[in-house]
Amino acid sequence: MNNEKRKLPRFHITPCQFHEAVNGKNFSVQDISLGGLAIRLFEREDLPVFAVGSIHEGVVKFEGRKLPARFQVKYIRGTLIGGEWHNPDPSLIQHLTEVSHPEILGEHLRRYDLPDFLTAEWFHNPIGVDLLVYPPNSDAATSSSVGRWTLYIHQNFVQWEMDSGLKTGQSLSEDEEGYAHGIVRLETRLIEFDHQPDLRLIETAREVVKHAPISDTNLKTLISNQLTTL
Repeated sequence: MNNEKRKLPRFHITPCQFHEAVNGKNFSVQDISLGGLAIRLFEREDLPVFAVGSIHEGVVKFEGRKLPARFQVKYIRGTLIGGEWHNPDPSLIQHLTEVSHPEILGEHLRRYDLPDFLTAEWFHNPIGVDLLVYPPNSDAATSSSVGRWTLYIHQNFVQWEMDSGLKTGQSLSEDEEGYAHGIVRLETRLIEFDHQPDLRLIETAREVVKHAPISDTNLKTLISNQLTTL
């Protein structure tokens, strides 16, 4: 169904931080893009400071750089604060443009173990990109070694399933904070499919996969071919 919605886990590693200039606190950055960022508050007592419409200034630390940043709060979901850049510094936009290029996003993907999902594979880039590959169901045809894969790119995704083919959509975080263990956070995401596949997103996905260091060449070729099935 085009309007199908379901909850899927999203695994997120966040070595990216926002350092607030006024109070000197550091906040974990959940997502960052050319449009803005989302930070996670560790203490609910900080919520009043991040009222919707308030502007915050400080330094963003990510991908080996410390860059001046100013954002305006646009939404609050639990302890997740979403902000839009406010008069962004050119150095910040330039760096974000460089690291968000599909070629760079692909090159920086790394494989991580999933102890609770031994049959699945997870490739992650801390700038909002995750590739999750799942095997087919036991009763599915054995002609393919992959039953489903999903490539998340910031708040969007491309997904292929054995039964339904290629789809695109959006992945939004729910209000609940999710489970955290060390630097890994398991969040509940609300998945909403597009009525028609987003061709620009699929083209971006092709470039990401093309440059991804996936050692299994058969898997890489399979995903690449499935991204050209439309």
